[in-house]
Amino acid sequence: MKRMSKLICSLGLTVTALLGTVFSGCAQTGDYTEEIREYQAKLESLAAENEALREQLDEVLAGALPETQETMETEESVLTQIQETQTESGTEIDELQQETETPSTLEETKPAEEEDLKRILVLGDSIWGNFRDDTGVAAKVEQYMGWKGYNTKVYNGAIGGTRATIDPDDSPYTFGPASDNSLVKMISILEGSTDVALLEGKAAYEDIKQVMEIKQKIDVVILAYGMNDFLCQAPINNSDAPWTGFGTALVNGVARIRGIFPQAKILIIAPSFASYFSIPVMNMGEKALYNYASVACDVAKGYDTLCMDAYNNLGIDMYNADEYLEDGVHLNEKGRDLYARGVVAVLLYGQPGQVSGNAITFE
Repeated sequence: MKRMSKLICSLGLTVTALLGTVFSGCAQTGDYTEEIREYQAKLESLAAENEALREQLDEVLAGALPETQETMETEESVLTQIQETQTESGTEIDELQQETETPSTLEETKPAEEEDLKRILVLGDSIWGNFRDDTGVAAKVEQYMGWKGYNTKVYNGAIGGTRATIDPDDSPYTFGPASDNSLVKMISILEGSTDVALLEGKAAYEDIKQVMEIKQKIDVVILAYGMNDFLCQAPINNSDAPWTGFGTALVNGVARIRGIFPQAKILIIAPSFASYFSIPVMNMGEKALYNYASVACDVAKGYDTLCMDAYNNLGIDMYNADEYLEDGVHLNEKGRDLYARGVVAVLLYGQPGQVSGNAITFE
């Protein structure tokens, strides 16, 4: 039907054009009699065709023309092909746009595992350093952080026997046997002032070497000291010789760590509860273990670091110590698991300058 309408319109326009030509020609000078007769003949022929087309149109409108359905189906088929062509063209355009995206855009939309990695450096004692298998605190922290959706690497720079302090007769600049495993020595190595080769033979050696290459990528530095400072009965504080006092050594340590790793958070972990074995140290007075724990938390609050009070908040006490400690001081596997949960709780939910340390629940 549309086709018929178009033909009629076309014929109408043709007739109009011819008439226009005739009258235009009549307006000109000269003898155009023969041409006019030819135009008249054409007009009569076109009028006859026009009448026939009108009759066909009337039949179409009355539904009597059998070709009408075919015509409509043909038009629908053509329309479908056009739509399919447009869709294919749109798909090709989208693919072309994706191919022409800049590399920087692709890098932003495709997360890289390297960029997602959370890197943690631990400086501490045997709580972290003695067990470096799957049951160790470091491995458990990586595992539980993974359960919470964080790809994590712990660089275990902890060494058994390490303390935050040095002996009064030792130097914080040159390291002899008395200060071999002290916090200030580890800091001096990380600063580049002392050769990392001094750690050769210790389990922490390879991890510290790796950290030296990626210092700008470390996200968290954990300081976990206090037990050996307590066992050595180091002063709680010493402003005259800061590295010999536990609290003042931590203060100096935080300042120097921030200089090495300005982008990193710092987590101070107070020493965990211990059920003391037979040593010439009494759990009383100024130099009791809980005082060292309290000082560690005070430094964290005063210097705006994260804090885990493993002594008071972890859930180990004199009533259940045998369940979590293997020798009265060191954590057994269950204790290490509990400790690691506490660390993850602070890393995920702790606030700088506030004491935390409750164990996190993993479903």
